[in-house]
Amino acid sequence: MAGRFNRVFVSLTSVMAVLLFVSIVIWNMDGRMLPGRGDVEHDMMIRQLPKSVDGTILKAEDWPTSSKDTHARNKEPRKHRIVIIGSGPTALGAAKRLYDLGQGKDNSVITILEELGRPGGLASSTRDDKGFLWDVGVHVVFSHYTYFDRVLNTAVPEWNYRRRASFAFMKGSDQNRRFIPYPVQNNIHVMDKIDQRRCIRGLEEITKNPINRNPTNFDEWLVQNFGEGLADVFMRKYNRKIWTVDTNEMNSAWVGERVAVPDIEEIKTKIKEVDSGKKAKDSEWGPNLFFRFPKYNGTGGIWESVARLLPNHWFRFHEKVISIDVDRKFVVVETGTDIKMRYALEYDTLISTVPLDSFTFSLKSKDRSLKDMRELASQLVYTHTHIVGVGLTGQQPKSLADKSWVYFPDSDSPFYRVTMFSNYSDDHVPKEGLYWSLMCEIAEPQRSSNPSYWSRENLIKESIEALVLYGFITADMVVSKYYQRFEHGYPVPSLKRDIILNVIQPWLKTKGIYSRGRFGGWRYEVANQDHSFMQGVEAVDKILSDVPELTYPDPNLANSKKNTDRTIPLDYEIVIAHYNEDLDWLKPYADHTLLYHQGKDLGPPFQFYSWERLENLGREAHAYLHHITTYYDRLADVTVFAQADHMSGRCYETPLEYIDSAKKGVPCMKLPERYRDWGRVKFVEGYLEAYEKKGDPIQRATATFRQVYEHLYGHKAPRRGIWYCWNACFGATKQQIRRHPPEFYKKALAYVSRCSNQEEAHYLERLWYHFFEGVDTS
Repeated sequence: MAGRFNRVFVSLTSVMAVLLFVSIVIWNMDGRMLPGRGDVEHDMMIRQLPKSVDGTILKAEDWPTSSKDTHARNKEPRKHRIVIIGSGPTALGAAKRLYDLGQGKDNSVITILEELGRPGGLASSTRDDKGFLWDVGVHVVFSHYTYFDRVLNTAVPEWNYRRRASFAFMKGSDQNRRFIPYPVQNNIHVMDKIDQRRCIRGLEEITKNPINRNPTNFDEWLVQNFGEGLADVFMRKYNRKIWTVDTNEMNSAWVGERVAVPDIEEIKTKIKEVDSGKKAKDSEWGPNLFFRFPKYNGTGGIWESVARLLPNHWFRFHEKVISIDVDRKFVVVETGTDIKMRYALEYDTLISTVPLDSFTFSLKSKDRSLKDMRELASQLVYTHTHIVGVGLTGQQPKSLADKSWVYFPDSDSPFYRVTMFSNYSDDHVPKEGLYWSLMCEIAEPQRSSNPSYWSRENLIKESIEALVLYGFITADMVVSKYYQRFEHGYPVPSLKRDIILNVIQPWLKTKGIYSRGRFGGWRYEVANQDHSFMQGVEAVDKILSDVPELTYPDPNLANSKKNTDRTIPLDYEIVIAHYNEDLDWLKPYADHTLLYHQGKDLGPPFQFYSWERLENLGREAHAYLHHITTYYDRLADVTVFAQADHMSGRCYETPLEYIDSAKKGVPCMKLPERYRDWGRVKFVEGYLEAYEKKGDPIQRATATFRQVYEHLYGHKAPRRGIWYCWNACFGATKQQIRRHPPEFYKKALAYVSRCSNQEEAHYLERLWYHFFEGVDTS
């Protein structure tokens, strides 16, 4: 017995000695944290919190200090300290913008605190023990922002490109279940006759007697835009299932571009076509008609790749924020996986992506209004999300093989959406062709009863039974069952939401805090990956340069257009107009190439700096002028404009040769004589006939070359003619391009925006050299 006691005593003594040694290393006699892990700059701002005898953290005024410590701190150059809480898309957007703007060096110190061991947040991915990969629900990449696109292009080398194929699977009044293409309101012709009549009757009523008053809730908005029939057949059921609250408990401000308003005459025409035995074309709509998805490692792989673009020492993983003292501007952080320790981290600016309700309760302040902020935040509404992944063996049924995801409004299944996740990438299954997967999303109310229903075991069971009931799978096909629950799933746009946010967010801003992101901002209408990322980017621009934010304060404007105001500057860019030409020759230049695709490809064969789909208009001139008018204020130092035909018969053999030439004021190789024919183009024999045979005839211009020139320049065409080259490949510095105002190029673009093959595009071939010749020193 004595021996056992001695061994225990020795062990305890050893542990205490180790802890004492650690304490001495971390906290030296003058009260400063010694350099240990990470970057030295972080060690200047991190202080181990001393504890009293009973183990509680001492207040800041009771921390041990000395005159030596104070003197040393006063001598250190003051750096702006920016702390980011979280490492999901919003946090990484803020960090990437800071990095692009040169922060985190001699001017500031950046710290990213992440409770988990990897970046991604709600946009992370997990591979189960059977080899199936799972996301946190559907995360496809489509974007309203150039900056977001180009960051992802840089971070992720390989993508799969998909055309969205989404459907609702629902039981009609005839008791038969059927797939109805998304959006349901535009595909009423697929419904049974009873539901068709109900929907048409409601649409006719709102057409005849439109309601002009502003809706007071989402339910009123639904009836005003779709009528009672559609609202009953689909809208109310589905929205109740995904939001877990009634539609009259939600505001309508969040809707924006997310809902397509139906065309009643088009619907009636389709119903007649179906009734007569014809096949009516399903209507497609939405901002994400095309989307892309990483070939490997799921959505989480995107954000892990973005994180790798940033300095490693900015990240602090396994570090949980316990509280924030907003008066004295420090964060209390708990660190460590096994042995927990706490320290204080000072900040000047704080960017939080923590759910706003939880975040307000972590704040400490003598400001009495904090109590009011907490009370308001507690009224925000959200759902819990359950993910059930079902890994399957065998062949996917034909009914699901062509689909991206499916909505389920009926009550005979627990899930509101199922994603055919293996259709996104072969990397999502252990072996292509032998396995496939379905990912189910289930919404639980914020305050739910019957906890046994919401248990892991029951939701997996209910999900598999529903999939079997619908005929999608058989029970013996299931080889993997994945489950994960998320406390915060969807931020519900409740009736009081905007009132609450309009009080809390300005209050936080007065404290030097920006709360942004899916739950940090609590605006579902700007909660996709692109929105979340850009909320972080725009917060940084506001903090550093006082540039007004767009996405968070004005979701409708942000969603109404492609936002091109931010780019990643390059020294040179190669702008390519592409239809169906082979692109392999561009691989050496891909990281500087902006490819405008005017054909039918879903995506590029390999990664470019930028790839954008354009309507097939105006030959290559339309792509060139689209680029100039879009990025006029954000051009590269030199831009090379070329067709995708491997420089066949062009002035130079490689794009880079145009760069040196442009800097000398020579866009390309001019022909030996001036061009003086100011009438219409005199095409060589057989040229027009060749395009006729291709089915793409040249549309002759209504104006002469002289009239176009004089309209663009505002003065008469030179009698002696102009130097020219008609190869339509050239280089120009940004100074040479800005020689002409934006309106000049907008007028030129209008000439080549009617159809795919216009004579005016040939006029512009003769003008490119004239536009840009000569050196500009300004």
